[in-house]
Amino acid sequence: MKKFLLVAFLLTSYQEAFAAGGAPCGDYGECDSFKAELNNMESLQLGALTFINHCYGCHSLKYSRWGRIAKDLDIPEGIFNDNLVFGANVKLGDRMTGSMKPAVSETWFGIAPPDLTLVTRLHGSDWVYTYLRAFYEDSSKPYGVNNMVYPGAAMPNVLAMLQGQQILSCKDVPIIASNGGVRRDEMGDDITEEKCGYLKTIQGSGALSVQEFDEVIYNLVNFMTYIGEPSRSDRERMGWYAILFFVVFTALAYLLFREYQKDYH
Repeated sequence: MKKFLLVAFLLTSYQEAFAAGGAPCGDYGECDSFKAELNNMESLQLGALTFINHCYGCHSLKYSRWGRIAKDLDIPEGIFNDNLVFGANVKLGDRMTGSMKPAVSETWFGIAPPDLTLVTRLHGSDWVYTYLRAFYEDSSKPYGVNNMVYPGAAMPNVLAMLQGQQILSCKDVPIIASNGGVRRDEMGDDITEEKCGYLKTIQGSGALSVQEFDEVIYNLVNFMTYIGEPSRSDRERMGWYAILFFVVFTALAYLLFREYQKDYH
């Protein structure tokens, strides 16, 4: 009984702590769903291109090597070295330690940008996907932007030219009744109230449409998911063979057991 009460107390404490911490994606609420496609080479290649062109200037991938990425993503080493590897002295066997010195970046940003090799394993791909799409204009911040997922983030929106101007806006939302349905007036129309804090991208202010920008972010996070565990695709593929082996082994073991049982009767 004491053990049961202890477990119940721990579960209640965990739920209260989670509730106190808010939603998984901060002010944004629930994170947008992200499903990685680690066998989609085109997506991974485009994601690598976006990361190296827009993110690698500040962030490193120090637990990964240039040559491993070229091999896994089916990019010929010559093309990869000529177009994606920056630095005359960088070799494909080197680790991706970043192009900015931590001391310099700390002076510019107040804090050294973190290494992103394991960011999708730390926060989850859903969180990273939502975070990169949740920047909005905020003149009170040093870089003129804020983030709904991670308020006060010390990071400029480096993809702003692609995304365009994103602002917080208001809209009318239905009022939910106590029974879980939408409240309606005598005429049967939904009763709404104005709520603010919704992201809105100003159409035509960026180089890409909302759908095109979301695709760029998807490819980027898909690549970052791969970086977090390069062997994940092979592990999942081999896992099916392991499961099949255990199924066949169990079936054969059961048939053998039945044969042994015949000797006892």
